[in-house]
Amino acid sequence: MKILFSTLFLISLIACEKEEVGHTKSIFVNRTNHTIKLSPYSGNMLEANMLVNLQPYDSLIVFSDNVRGKTLDPSFGTLLQPYDSIVVEYDNLARIPHIKFNATYNGTHFIPFTSNRSISNSNNWEKVIENETSHSITGYYKYIFTEQDYLEAQ
Repeated sequence: MKILFSTLFLISLIACEKEEVGHTKSIFVNRTNHTIKLSPYSGNMLEANMLVNLQPYDSLIVFSDNVRGKTLDPSFGTLLQPYDSIVVEYDNLARIPHIKFNATYNGTHFIPFTSNRSISNSNNWEKVIENETSHSITGYYKYIFTEQDYLEAQ
């Protein structure tokens, strides 16, 4: 009987192994005195369901998810990668496209994927871990718009 009880107890311990999980979100932070509008495009088609509007000196959670595995991925930057470009517009006046890594663009005024300011390059999002245990992680990614970004768009 002790062997049966021990075996059942051991099986229950193995079956109760905790699954790893990540709690992640992505945040845009606007540190400028300008309204910002982000417009993702596939080809020449605007993806209206992905539009983002950000007020001066405001922040906005643009993605939140609980993911399998002890990870904070993906960031919103990764989710933007399927789009050819993301046009960032300041005060409805100054505009600059952020171009996908394999897209061709005929203009001379743009942010390439390889730039440290490219929105769709997930390496440019700051990763912040708020809490971490042996089976879970909670945190966020943030992308900060600066006054220099506005100046580059003019």
